[in-house]
Amino acid sequence: MIRIGVDLGGSQLRAARVGADHAVAAVHREPVGEPRDVDAIVARVALAIEQLADIPEAGAPIFDDEPAEVIAVGVGIAAMLRGADGFVVVSPHLRWRDVAFGDKLAARLGPRYRTRITNDANAVVWGEVVGGAARGCSDVLGVYVGTGIGAGVVCGGALIAGASHCAGELGHVKVRWDDGAEPCRCGGRGCVEAYLGGAYLERRMRRELAVKGSAAAKSYAIELAGGAELVAASHVDAAAAAGDAWALGLWTELAPLLAVALGNALAVLNSERLVLGGGVLARCPTLVDLVVTTLHLAAPAACVERLSIVMAELGDDAGLVGAAALAAQR
Repeated sequence: MIRIGVDLGGSQLRAARVGADHAVAAVHREPVGEPRDVDAIVARVALAIEQLADIPEAGAPIFDDEPAEVIAVGVGIAAMLRGADGFVVVSPHLRWRDVAFGDKLAARLGPRYRTRITNDANAVVWGEVVGGAARGCSDVLGVYVGTGIGAGVVCGGALIAGASHCAGELGHVKVRWDDGAEPCRCGGRGCVEAYLGGAYLERRMRRELAVKGSAAAKSYAIELAGGAELVAASHVDAAAAAGDAWALGLWTELAPLLAVALGNALAVLNSERLVLGGGVLARCPTLVDLVVTTLHLAAPAACVERLSIVMAELGDDAGLVGAAALAAQR
């Protein structure tokens, strides 16, 4: 069996051949860029898959007239899905609504390929379960804070999809519901993603840094970045660790929002392992420390007494590994 994993996010399209041992090889990477209509993306995803499928295994004989019996293709996509056929209800970062992505990709690839579409966070969490930070664990919550916030849930050793394949949408848990609740690209308001998702966080930082004479405009983060226009979450994190008032105030405001969402999820799931990852958390250890400290106050003690909290191990490869492993299971 040839296994191919694809990670289709809001900014990057990645694909790779993945071995039965979950080792990643022959990685293809390109920006999502424009255009983002579904037919254009399907064509690019299919081309990457076909090119990877035609790379012979090292040392294996090549028989041009005998194609592989099974080419299992797993695609993790940054989207809310409906059903098992990869129908996208909404993908805020791809700007899709009600798109039959799975059917279009299967039709483009043809019968030689067997496809399985899943939410990108589910693929990432499954990758960590089969080959990363959650190996050997049966009950896992994985939460990834990057451009947006995604999560995946494993209970009793099985990945939980939910009745309409929307289980684990922790990024759209509501943490504010007053009139000032921030709008989210999902169409709702007050989602935790609208406060801590990387895209939203960057806009807020830019807005506050631009106010002349404000605490933000005097922040140590600007010196660390080499200019206000260059400030990223990692600079804010380092400034907060150094005691900068604006940076520490921002993190102190935002960390409890994520901690409350995590605590509520753990109260329901009673997971044995919480895996934290994504570009924002991976680069912001001070923020992670604040979230973890507050989490132990927000979650019922009995629900976290056997909980271990770890950072993700596989990095960008997790989604590729998980998507390929899920496709191979089917």
